[in-house]
Amino acid sequence: MDQLVITIESFAVLLLTPLGYWALPNRKLRTLYLCLVSLGLVAYWDKWSALVVIALTSFTYGMGYLIETRPNRKLYRTLGVTGLLLALVIFKYLGFLGDTVNSLLQLFGHYPHASFGAIVRPLGISYLVFKLMSYLIDLRKGFIDKGKFLDVLLYGSLFTIFVAGPIERFTTFKPQVESDAQGFKLEYLEAGFQRIVFGLFKKAVLADWIGYLIIPIWRSGDDVSLLMKTLGLFGFSFQLYLDFAGYSDIAIGASKLYGFTIMENFDWPFLQPNTGQFWRHWHISLSTWIRDYIFYPLGRMSTNRIWMLFIVPVVAMGLSGLWHEASWGFLLWGVWHGFGLSAYLYWNYNKKNYEWIVRVSQSKTFTVFSILVTYVFFTIGLLWFN
Repeated sequence: MDQLVITIESFAVLLLTPLGYWALPNRKLRTLYLCLVSLGLVAYWDKWSALVVIALTSFTYGMGYLIETRPNRKLYRTLGVTGLLLALVIFKYLGFLGDTVNSLLQLFGHYPHASFGAIVRPLGISYLVFKLMSYLIDLRKGFIDKGKFLDVLLYGSLFTIFVAGPIERFTTFKPQVESDAQGFKLEYLEAGFQRIVFGLFKKAVLADWIGYLIIPIWRSGDDVSLLMKTLGLFGFSFQLYLDFAGYSDIAIGASKLYGFTIMENFDWPFLQPNTGQFWRHWHISLSTWIRDYIFYPLGRMSTNRIWMLFIVPVVAMGLSGLWHEASWGFLLWGVWHGFGLSAYLYWNYNKKNYEWIVRVSQSKTFTVFSILVTYVFFTIGLLWFN
């Protein structure tokens, strides 16, 4: 990801293209200009990815048109979401599913081995599909009106948030991209470059230097003590946070250069007192996406307490893990956090029955203890994929 986001070419684009963008007289020309810039940069990174963006965005726009103009809105929403999920499975998960099936078949005998590793994996496919899915679902629910084709294309291809998010919603993107009244303001450049520099400091100074310190620990294997491995694991949690939060800062700042306000993605997650609050402050755009489009719909399927408190969180977080990467390690990482979320929901659901628990949980000492437990729980979960 470093090579795709933080490159000389990318910063040259950030320095030069805002000048041409703001020199254009109206929003329509600016949108076309930024579409061409974004698709050109994506094609420079990987030409197939640019073709996939155009194809999936065109498909989504067509399904959105049918949702808004045809009577059976739910049918076209379902067809559109299914098509996007199918594309995601083909491009990202087919190899993983094939390897899993092959492993299972080998348990029962010798069968021909099928490999799907040659299928191209477009850049940013997970972010793209989730953005386009939310567009169709929100359109079906009436939260937004159908966007113009160029607006939807820019929503899918905007290079500043293409590879590492945040997963912006069209409900907040549409008013910005359609506003002709939004002209150039010097504060866009000031705020944008300040945020980019702040993100670079997190990523290139803090996160990378922590990485230099802990990488030798991981490479040493059994030659280092358990204490050093533990310190390395906790160091890795901060490296991961600073790395990802730094990328988000760069993306938010780069978008501001063109006048776009993109949602925040991290808000001091390691200072949260429970797993519920943690996921409201860590990778916020993904967490809210999982909440709105997976957690809540699953929760409405049944009022059974076991279903609500234990099944739904584990399924939702398990899918969140797979969204990050098609591997058993990430699936188990998601399930781990699903169990953590279930434990918090169960605690929160039952503590009101015990007055002393309510009283203790409101103390400052308990809050500090809860923050430490939440952080340690998250850090232990990193073992699944490190």
